[in-house]
Amino acid sequence: MMRWLTLLALVVFVPRDSEAQEAPAQGPAIVAALTQERVDIRSDFAGTQLILFGAAQGLRETDDIVIVVRGPRENLRVMRQGRVLGIWVNLAPVRFESVPSYYTVASTRPLSEVGAFSSLRREGIGLDHLRLDAPDTEHREIRFGVEVTVSDIGAEIAEYRAAIARNRRRDELFAETDQGVELLDGGLFRAKVSLPPRTPVGDYTVDVYLFRNGRAVADRTITLEVRKAGLERIIFEFAHAYSWLYGLVCAALAVLFGWAAAAVFNRR
Repeated sequence: MMRWLTLLALVVFVPRDSEAQEAPAQGPAIVAALTQERVDIRSDFAGTQLILFGAAQGLRETDDIVIVVRGPRENLRVMRQGRVLGIWVNLAPVRFESVPSYYTVASTRPLSEVGAFSSLRREGIGLDHLRLDAPDTEHREIRFGVEVTVSDIGAEIAEYRAAIARNRRRDELFAETDQGVELLDGGLFRAKVSLPPRTPVGDYTVDVYLFRNGRAVADRTITLEVRKAGLERIIFEFAHAYSWLYGLVCAALAVLFGWAAAAVFNRR
């Protein structure tokens, strides 16, 4: 019910021409809503697509809309291969903290044309500006009077970060879409939010930005819930609440199925 009330507010939110002439000028503002606030993941889930509707008050022809969807965060250990004494081996892993499991950006134009570098970096908008921190291999130091973060492994850290983005792009979990936001009449806009088959469960944030003259002048955050449903949800919650017991059950089932298979083949 709240979702449809919000969608109705999008229409009421945009003033008519006569009202706009009589009312005093107001600053830019955004309202937005998804057609679906919760997605259930079942065994036959093959991905889905949601529609985000929004309205921007005071939208100008030169303004841009940017939408960033961030999934639940997780820690990752990333390894790469290297040659040691002529043999290819796995090198020491690098641990990354608070990496978004899902990250997509949609904009009315290419990000390089939408916002200034400093604005995009500050808001973490775009794969080039997504923070992927590896605190175990970083330290702070002063350079030219400014405190900066420096990696202990130098330029190699960029290869690890690129590997994370490359693998998640392959799984359709990271994406950046120019012209992914469609501007409609009256300050309205819409965009598609695609969730692939391997969509992680958890709480998502959807940030909508109004950019003007290279910087964000208004924003709105809405949430999306992705949860397992049915038998998958029961197993998922049991595995997380009683991980040790879940492990014992899996081991016991593996032994049972192995014994049953051996018994069948011995009879033959």
